[in-house]
Amino acid sequence: MAVLLSAMLLVVLVFLTFIAFCMAMMNGTAYHIPLIIVFPTVLYLVVSLSLNKFFTTRKRIFTFIGIASIALVITGYVPLREAHTESIRIVNEEVNPTFYQPFREDSKLAQLKTPASLKLQEPLPKLDGETWLYPMYAAFVEAVYPEGEYPSYMKDGLVMGDGGGYSFTHLIEGKADLIFTTAPMKWHYNKAKEAGLELTVTPIGKEAFVFFVNEKNPVQNLTTQQIREIYAGTTENWKEVSGQDMPIIAYQRKTNSRSQKALEQFMEGTPPMKPATEDEFEDGYGIVQQRAEYRNYKNAIGFSHRFTTLELVEKQKIKLLNIDGVAPTNDSIRSGEYPLVREFYVVTAGTDNPNVQQFIDWMVSEEGQRLLEKSGYVSLREGN
Repeated sequence: MAVLLSAMLLVVLVFLTFIAFCMAMMNGTAYHIPLIIVFPTVLYLVVSLSLNKFFTTRKRIFTFIGIASIALVITGYVPLREAHTESIRIVNEEVNPTFYQPFREDSKLAQLKTPASLKLQEPLPKLDGETWLYPMYAAFVEAVYPEGEYPSYMKDGLVMGDGGGYSFTHLIEGKADLIFTTAPMKWHYNKAKEAGLELTVTPIGKEAFVFFVNEKNPVQNLTTQQIREIYAGTTENWKEVSGQDMPIIAYQRKTNSRSQKALEQFMEGTPPMKPATEDEFEDGYGIVQQRAEYRNYKNAIGFSHRFTTLELVEKQKIKLLNIDGVAPTNDSIRSGEYPLVREFYVVTAGTDNPNVQQFIDWMVSEEGQRLLEKSGYVSLREGN
């Protein structure tokens, strides 16, 4: 009977181990494989040896426990370390438009308390813009457009979210009537001129570039020079900026992201130090490294544009640093007292849609500005 039970258990464990092995390979978590093999082996030995009355003395019991424990600790260390790392919150700067689709029950869009005073009818303006502004202009759509489906992923749709470069192209090609973006650059104006068009730029709100730390970090204020020294690698410990004695983990962003470009501009010609990296996956040539996303360790510092940080600030997981003694509040961003502020705009290029101008007028009205601020951005005027 003992032999039969051992054999049945072995078959089951081999089958389950094979499934776990395949899942680990497909998920890119090959570091789980040693534990996947060792754990069922220990389990099988415990049951099999017990059925065969092996554990009859303390010496045998403690010897087996010792060997099994060492094997489990060695093979389980890396998976446990990775699980702990994954459990630490990250601050991702990318906005997922799926969560902000207009007229969806599960949408995260901000809303006015009362119906908007403007209700647009056909022909509805075609919109596009930078992805990080999508939660704002999708909220505008839900407020003033007729109820319907406006998916951001539909090319040539009414409400797109293709990003700055694509949106300017769509504007000039007539695929969008207006776009939401930061200030156009010289080459945007030149490209429009070549197409016989003229860009009209209307400021509608402001956003701040912020630095943040774990909410338990006692540091509340840094000067612009101190931050530059941290990201240049010349300041390496928090005690050098009146913090605790612990090394600084200065996270960066993806190479071509708008936040990384904002950091490079902030550094005023001083190149940022080599960014922290982490294992991405293992291929035939070994471990491939990628830039590490910000993880909310007690000694970490990161940066982003303020909108993407608001949820974790509300949950008291991170805190935004004062820069040169000024906190990034709505009032300080609006006034320009906070030093790292930029405006964003709605841009048109000679559209003949009769509803465009009244839509823009509504955006800069008290009602539109209130919805903009409820969406997590900063309005142009006080009292919203």
